[in-house]
Amino acid sequence: MIRFNKYFVALKLSQEGVGRKEVLSEIFNRRAFSNNGEVLEYKKKLDRERIKVVSFFDKEYPKLLKQIDDYPLLLFCKGNTNLLTKKMITIVGTRKMSKYGKWSIEYILKPFANRNDIVVVSGLAKGVDGCVHDTCIRFNIPTIAVVAGGLDIGYPKSNQKLYDNLLKNNLIISEFPPGRSITKGMFPMRNRILAGISFATVIIESDLTGGSLITANLALEYGREILAVPCNINRYSSQGCNNIILEGAVPIFKQDQLTKFVKNLKQYQSFR
Repeated sequence: MIRFNKYFVALKLSQEGVGRKEVLSEIFNRRAFSNNGEVLEYKKKLDRERIKVVSFFDKEYPKLLKQIDDYPLLLFCKGNTNLLTKKMITIVGTRKMSKYGKWSIEYILKPFANRNDIVVVSGLAKGVDGCVHDTCIRFNIPTIAVVAGGLDIGYPKSNQKLYDNLLKNNLIISEFPPGRSITKGMFPMRNRILAGISFATVIIESDLTGGSLITANLALEYGREILAVPCNINRYSSQGCNNIILEGAVPIFKQDQLTKFVKNLKQYQSFR
């Protein structure tokens, strides 16, 4: 990859309809090296909004995310970017979370309480994702939210309070700059980050065609570990978890199982 001016790329991505393909064209045609007045003004704007731009070449860029073929060229970050250098595990699930789903999240995360050796990643969506972040905040577990669209609008308005709470000690990231409105295609793009940034993905409640299963399939494609919480067989909207367990995902049924799983993944112990 040819090095580029990350603020030129950031400015380019602020334009509606511009994505990775268009930016790569600018880079390989050597137009992404400009440092003109417009680029400098855009950098100042991001600085005023306390948004840090982390490029593929920066030391903070997550190492595992670099390993996927379609890695984001930039990450727009708000909050504690030191979390990007730690080991991560992704936990996602349905927007139609049940009481059992909420209980499961608290059950598997409680052993990580007040620890900072693992960062929990999710998507700041309604349901499971939002509950994951909220539980991490309550249990004092570092967490990263990956949003679709711009940092300022890429999440449901109902999670605004959660968004604000995340910024106190944790991190929110997107591959799109503030102001970029959400389009349908941005959700699978967000899912690839959720899958690629972590060494393992955990699924909490999912139907047979849920977006969280897209994340799980991407994680499998990237060679990452897949885990799932088993669900009642009389609840159709949760059969996605049982199905991926049938296909080889590791079932979680003990409270300390996830912490032991993390400890025993020796191949990831020195990935930094």
